[in-house]
Amino acid sequence: MTSLSPAVADAARSRWPDRAAAWIDALPRELAELCDSLAVTPTGRTFPAGSAHVVEAATGTGARVVLRSTPDPDAAAQAAVLERLADAGLAPAVHGVRHTEAGTWTAMDAITPGTSFAEREPTPSNLTAVTTMLRTLSAEDGPPSVPSVVPWLRARLVDLPADDQPPHRGAALDMLDQLAAGSGSGLCHADLSPRNVLHGDSRLWFIGPRGMNGEAAYDVAVLALELSFDDLHTAHALARSIALTSGLDGDRASAWVTVVAAATV
Repeated sequence: MTSLSPAVADAARSRWPDRAAAWIDALPRELAELCDSLAVTPTGRTFPAGSAHVVEAATGTGARVVLRSTPDPDAAAQAAVLERLADAGLAPAVHGVRHTEAGTWTAMDAITPGTSFAEREPTPSNLTAVTTMLRTLSAEDGPPSVPSVVPWLRARLVDLPADDQPPHRGAALDMLDQLAAGSGSGLCHADLSPRNVLHGDSRLWFIGPRGMNGEAAYDVAVLALELSFDDLHTAHALARSIALTSGLDGDRASAWVTVVAAATV
């Protein structure tokens, strides 16, 4: 099999100490079984992915797929959102999701060249394309089995470490309560950072959803804040601009920026 990166193994042990060992032990067997079922062969190429093992494989015709495994207990929800994104034409086609005792595998089309907004700064035309994608996202229903992003954000705001208390935390909690009243259970990427927007041959793709329902205005806020390098003034303005061009509420997107920044998403 394509070897598991020591850094990925260490990250998995740190995040899920009760699951990592079984996941690491099962990887060779599960990868072989998945490759057999999909009739693909690993190419030897791996991709950086934090605490997930991500490898490339090829079909008999030379087409490339990406196989991803993680012991994350929330991976089932992430896969459900990924499949909805793919059905909406926003994420690469998903060829299979396999849940095992050790973790969750997803198989999806590989994207070429596959560079992200974090690696290649988006152009104005890229941002225009993203607004079109966000308009599509905002019209989709989220998977019914997936939790809302609101309780997760509230927990992050309430449980911040004593040495990491942003000055706008109180305002962010109040803002979250106001936003939650009007936030539905629509399809939401929930982690639309620059690293999760990929350049394809002729279009952009979303990957790596967090696995939560919410609203597209939240995704706008996450993307705007990171593209602004955490400068709040710039992020508020950019979020409004992206939201309005996407047919979304600019005020809500700007409000979500306050929440996202304080929750250190």
